[in-house]
Amino acid sequence: MERHLMTLGPFSVDRNGLLQPASPEHFPSFSVRWRGRQLHARLIDRHGGGSDGELEFTSQLGRVPSSAAPPNRAGQRETTLSLLRTLPSLAPPNWVIRLSADHSVTFATTTTVPFPTSAVSLIGLVTEQLLALAPYLGVLDEAGLDGPMAADLGMVNT
Repeated sequence: MERHLMTLGPFSVDRNGLLQPASPEHFPSFSVRWRGRQLHARLIDRHGGGSDGELEFTSQLGRVPSSAAPPNRAGQRETTLSLLRTLPSLAPPNWVIRLSADHSVTFATTTTVPFPTSAVSLIGLVTEQLLALAPYLGVLDEAGLDGPMAADLGMVNT
């Protein structure tokens, strides 16, 4: 018996309301705004059509203050760089936090998603990542990482 009931955007919905990517070539992706930063989430089929996929999260967290910054911000650059040297060892093991050549700080991680899954489960996985990331963003902001405008902090847009 065919389990597929309908297509909803990039998802195939079965009779139990569970979601699965409708097309293996075009796995769904979306972005949310959290504490003034864009967090990109993308479903990935790394296992070649198996029953599990991965939900990949990436974000540019901000930039290290420039060496040409005003003298009152000179200490923030050193504080931020010092924090970035230790932060990867404090973060969960599956997180990758990198300082790029352009002084941008990027974040990436993946988590397993069983297929089919529910919309509630997907939203739960995204929420877990946002809540886990929040304290690290707070520390980076406090250290002086150039990033979001203060007025944007705490906003969530989908």
